[in-house]
Amino acid sequence: MTHPFTGLVAYPITPLMDDGELDLGALSHLVRNAVAAGVSGVTVLATSGAGATFDRAERHAVVESAIEAAQERVVPGAPYVPVYAAISAPSTREVVRLAQDAERAGAAGVLLAPFSYLPLSDTEVRALFMDVAEATALPICFYNKPVQTQFDVSPTTLAYLAANAHVAAVKDTMRRDDVAGRINALRDAVGPEFSIGLSADVQLLAERPDVDAWHSGLAGLLPGEYINVWRLARAGGQQGASLARLQTIAQSLAGVPHAIGALHSLSNLIGVPTAGPRGPYAAASQEETWQLGSAIDS
Repeated sequence: MTHPFTGLVAYPITPLMDDGELDLGALSHLVRNAVAAGVSGVTVLATSGAGATFDRAERHAVVESAIEAAQERVVPGAPYVPVYAAISAPSTREVVRLAQDAERAGAAGVLLAPFSYLPLSDTEVRALFMDVAEATALPICFYNKPVQTQFDVSPTTLAYLAANAHVAAVKDTMRRDDVAGRINALRDAVGPEFSIGLSADVQLLAERPDVDAWHSGLAGLLPGEYINVWRLARAGGQQGASLARLQTIAQSLAGVPHAIGALHSLSNLIGVPTAGPRGPYAAASQEETWQLGSAIDS
């Protein structure tokens, strides 16, 4: 059995209709494309999916739709592609409810960042994950976002959660000094069965690290090219045009100050219509959209 949160995990946007309501049909299209391309998993409602802008019922509908879409692509003999649900919210009570909703919907695991209006202490973060572990049997991925949450999980705390709260994986950022040293410290703490994954598309595509998982928002929109890069990186093969194109697009996305809005614009540019993200996230400007279009066409 494949360990959870391993391989190339795609993070699609959550498409919206012009009135700001969910476009579950467009979401299903993105999930089916990712599954057909061969990604190892799909995570909805994380940063790329702007999960914090949706209420509980909407988040449940997104998870259910994504799971249904992923299962539509299952054929005899083909591997099951797991769907994971991000469950970050300001209160433990809300996080626990979202975890239980995800389990009832059939999610294969949950992704949790220790989000709060004030930075949390190590004691508070451990308690949060322990409460979630008591509420669901699903494997948990620790979503480490030190810039945004002002909490950078230590190897010691990650090992504690792995041993006591069925935390099975970490999604860490490559936007730090000495990524290799960080990976080694985490591996020494959690052991070989724990999935260590990295995110940040510009850095992933530049360095193509040898870790258990790549977590990518860009793979949620361009899964075919991204899976080519992932497979060649794992095999030690010579990279081709897919890498160069994805690097150009990732650099263009990184140059847009409104990251979620930029992903929505990219979705439109590749033929998956969506309105801009809900506020407070801003849509990309016309000039920024033009720059993204130039990157796609280059």
